[in-house]
Amino acid sequence: MDYTWIKKKRELAAYLFSLEEQKNCIIALDIEAELNLHAYGEKLCLVQIFDGTNKVLIDPLEIDNHTLKAFFESRSILKIVYDTSSDSSLLKNTYNIEMKSLLDLRPAVELLDYVKKDLHSVIAAELGVALTSKLKFQRHNWTVRPFDKEAIEYALNDVTYLFKLKDALLSKLYARNLLDVFILKNLQVQNKDYARNPADRYLRMKGYHALTGEEKSVFRKIFDVREKYAKMCNMPSYNVIRREDLLEIARGLKQVDEIRFPNRLSPDFIQRMVAELKSVGKAGK
Repeated sequence: MDYTWIKKKRELAAYLFSLEEQKNCIIALDIEAELNLHAYGEKLCLVQIFDGTNKVLIDPLEIDNHTLKAFFESRSILKIVYDTSSDSSLLKNTYNIEMKSLLDLRPAVELLDYVKKDLHSVIAAELGVALTSKLKFQRHNWTVRPFDKEAIEYALNDVTYLFKLKDALLSKLYARNLLDVFILKNLQVQNKDYARNPADRYLRMKGYHALTGEEKSVFRKIFDVREKYAKMCNMPSYNVIRREDLLEIARGLKQVDEIRFPNRLSPDFIQRMVAELKSVGKAGK
């Protein structure tokens, strides 16, 4: 599979300049990210582009945020995407980047009422192309270099067919008099505020809403301690302390000393974390 690797700031700046020099510039765009599965937090790991002729991979781990921001926020490049909500949220909350000039095809699929709405199923239904199952790469570690051939092929496939899919979906929308509604829904996608409320990280935790007010206060404190130490050791938070342990400590059903920590954490590190956990609310009783 032929593609161009962009790994340096000057290479991306030059590519961005070449795109903006074109009239009616359109690209297909997707990203791969680390989402607290193999390391702490969220991280942009790969950017895939197809401009109708060339396939391009950008390594964001090697490029500064300012240059990436200039690319994603360029208004002169129309970016065909599919279901951008999670990508836009990642970019906004981790990098303060707001993607501009998007054409998201997911609202078209919603309006046309497809039974299976994931990208690969829609591509199969509309274009007759069977792609590698997304399930195989749901837990793929995109922070690891170099990528193997299959991972690269999977990543590029997610943009290779977006131009043809756009044409097929827009034709159906036009035929069903749904094009204006689709345009409105795309504007809503772009105008949405993807900034997260800091409290959301507690509210999204299963079991949090069942806690009493005092228990919630304790949970938030010990949750924040866990986040602090997970970041320090660059481990997914749930691998440092399980959610179930946090809930039981908040309810007073478990003591901090009863937590079983992973073997990879040093005794000194665990001792410091335990001391801080005991210093908050019921966790110290």
